[in-house]
Amino acid sequence: MTSLRRSAVGLLSLFVIAAAGCTPPLPKSQVTLDTLVAEYNANAATVPMLAAYADIEFTAYHETTGLGLPLWSSPNGLLRMKKGPDPLGAHDMVLIGREVSKQVLRVGTSRKDNAYYMWTLIPETKAMWGRLKLAGAPGIKLLPIDPTGLQAVLGICQLPADQSGMPAVTLQMDTTPGRYAYVLGYVSRQPVSNKFVLQREFRFGWDEKRSDWLAKCLWGSRRPRRIEEINFFDDRGRKMMSAAVSDYKPVDVSALDNPPQTPPIMPTDIRITWFNDRKRKTASVRLRLSQMTAEEIWDTEICEFLKNVPNDIPPEKVIQVDKNIPLTREGDDK
Repeated sequence: MTSLRRSAVGLLSLFVIAAAGCTPPLPKSQVTLDTLVAEYNANAATVPMLAAYADIEFTAYHETTGLGLPLWSSPNGLLRMKKGPDPLGAHDMVLIGREVSKQVLRVGTSRKDNAYYMWTLIPETKAMWGRLKLAGAPGIKLLPIDPTGLQAVLGICQLPADQSGMPAVTLQMDTTPGRYAYVLGYVSRQPVSNKFVLQREFRFGWDEKRSDWLAKCLWGSRRPRRIEEINFFDDRGRKMMSAAVSDYKPVDVSALDNPPQTPPIMPTDIRITWFNDRKRKTASVRLRLSQMTAEEIWDTEICEFLKNVPNDIPPEKVIQVDKNIPLTREGDDK
């Protein structure tokens, strides 16, 4: 080996070692829970409704081998959401998957129907739905795609600001090198059992060390802290769904009567993964959103379940997942 080549190999080795050991230092400062929630809610509250296009990719994983099998994609899907009067309550929302012009999938929530639902024509024809007031109750079979969880990953639904009641959020700091994050645990009472349960956790980037010039290039004069990951848990504390969110972009709010001076932002690349009890992947969906606007260019009828179930799905294929679970108060099932 020549002297020049030995020198080159040595320099390369030093570079690899240095790169592998270059872990960002633990940030020296942090904001309080109240500040973090207030900043997040200030961004989320400025989006009363949303219309966007969605590129949807659905993948299933083999139970034994774990290999992913792309089942279908919809490059011209639609996402629609209109918030209800309670910032922490139910909203109208629907995600529509299309093949050419034919709808093949709907996942949504309807305040009028008091329902969360999913129906699909591929790979099999079926529909599943439950009552919003019972979402997350013990003993309910989960939908393949959880519409209530889908709302949470959009980054525009508010978090509880008052931590003296339910629901509430708690704060922990993840100090794992390479995983520094504010971790907000969302705690609420479980329907029917009335037990306190950890429903999900939001991981915010703890990254104030990022240089000012980069922040200004990306976000202008104000850089909001961003959710990077949301994890969802069942009533046994097992992670059943996880969403990685990135590529934040502004929502067009220019059509609002009083648009905010700084446009709100939301993630446009959303990767959702579902797990079984053995922590193995069962399915995943990737959503890439575009042309997000808060302009009122659609009607909430598009979010309704009963009115929009296609004739392709026979009545026996429409399954109510909470049919055998009574509500606690008379009239709640209306």
